Amino acid sequence: MNWAKLVVLFVVCMTWSFYASALEEQLLKPKKFDVPMREHSVIVTDEGYYPKHISLFVGEKIHFYLTSTLPNPSCLLMPDKNLFLSAVKGKVSEGEAFFNKAGTYKFYCPTGKIVGRITVLAKKVAEEERPKKRAPASVSKKLRVWRPRAVPKSMMTEEELEEEENVSF
Repeated sequence: MNWAKLVVLFVVCMTWSFYASALEEQLLKPKKFDVPMREHSVIVTDEGYYPKHISLFVGEKIHFYLTSTLPNPSCLLMPDKNLFLSAVKGKVSEGEAFFNKAGTYKFYCPTGKIVGRITVLAKKVAEEERPKKRAPASVSKKLRVWRPRAVPKSMMTEEELEEEENVSF
């Protein structure tokens, strides 16, 4: 009887471990996106959106998670991106927008008179695409070094004359 319980327990444990490893592999598998994606949580408060300003690069998609701390419903509206999300206290709304041009985009809620901004920055040019650096035409190729001129003794103060006499090389 005791052996039967151990065998059943062993089978259950092995089944659970195989199931758990398969689930872990599926959840921890890296995701591949067609375009770069950023995820931002936005909270509607008495003072407006938090954060009010979001930055991203051209060609990126942004995934919003929106919620509210207010008892009255609010929203996030971006008409030029066909995005509307309702913000209700205790619930999270999700939405996405894609930005393919640099500039500043406004999101707002007409009922709460609150405004936020998304700044889309142009990407930095890759090193191989940059033009080679050239020296200006006015710069000579000869290396010139600046050296201080010797001060005539007639222009020196008494302290400087004493220091010069005490200096040994």
